[in-house]
Amino acid sequence: MSTIVITGARGYIGRALTKSLASRGYALRLVSRAAVTRSYSPPCATIAHVQADLRDEENWCNLLRGADAVVHLSSRTDLHAAEANPADDRIINVEPVHALVRAAERCGTAVPVIFASSTSIAGDAHENPVNECTPDRPCSFYDHHKLECENILRAATQRSVLRACSLRLPTVYGYGDGLGSINPNRGVLNTMISRAMNGQPLTLYGEGSPIRDFTHVRDVCDAFRVTLTQQHIWHGRHYIIATGRGYSLAEAFGYVEQEAYLAIGRKVEIRHVAEPLDLHPIERSDFVGDASVFQRLTGWRAQIDLQSGIRDYFERLVSDAQAARVGSSA
Repeated sequence: MSTIVITGARGYIGRALTKSLASRGYALRLVSRAAVTRSYSPPCATIAHVQADLRDEENWCNLLRGADAVVHLSSRTDLHAAEANPADDRIINVEPVHALVRAAERCGTAVPVIFASSTSIAGDAHENPVNECTPDRPCSFYDHHKLECENILRAATQRSVLRACSLRLPTVYGYGDGLGSINPNRGVLNTMISRAMNGQPLTLYGEGSPIRDFTHVRDVCDAFRVTLTQQHIWHGRHYIIATGRGYSLAEAFGYVEQEAYLAIGRKVEIRHVAEPLDLHPIERSDFVGDASVFQRLTGWRAQIDLQSGIRDYFERLVSDAQAARVGSSA
């Protein structure tokens, strides 16, 4: 049985990946900065919960002992917090990667590391679709720090300290386990689906023209799972994970409106509001990804189109609500 370390295990993707890998028989070490909770653990799985400060090299040494691979999801994903305090953001997001490399060098195991990076490293002025040859032009501290982490892992791979690859993720959405992202500045589509379910208006900045490549969380988890089995891509490179199809925010909100009506028979309002003054340029930019390199090397392909993913989210929320009502009346 392979043992996989998942950092950021309490996060949105971490919880979904935990369920995906546990259902396939992996043994998991789930690592979180905060107090450990078992509420998100699947039943009948070999799981160890670890609370650790990943800036501590010794903690990494303990985590790597007997591990077959690391999926490093842990990061602070708050763009505006990074802009407000870049030094603090670097401590949180970059220092753990330095500590990981030092620990791997001490252990001498050349452990595989799959790093969750971001497609927004390409910046706010690029041609679409974005692929692995698109120049890196990060325009936020968050993305500068993601790129720094990639470079640290690439250099460590070249020195045979470990074997890394980075998956650059686009806008991720989808039911997951129903809790969504714990970061209020991320997961806009999930947030709007929840608002629609509660009868609240959807707030759309301006005309909602920015284009996004919305990729379902189950497809993202499949990308990580496939990467764990593909040793030939653990050579320090980054790969684009995306559907290859872009939708404007207005189109995406329109799907939320349609599927809300079909699921709960309720018409929700799309309320156009002015952009906030602190909106970052990356939040106004368009992005569509080209994942053909990763597809060719691994066989992975995004399976869930946007409208189907939104419909699935509403269906699961309705099912959750029905189950809660049955439970309360029992």
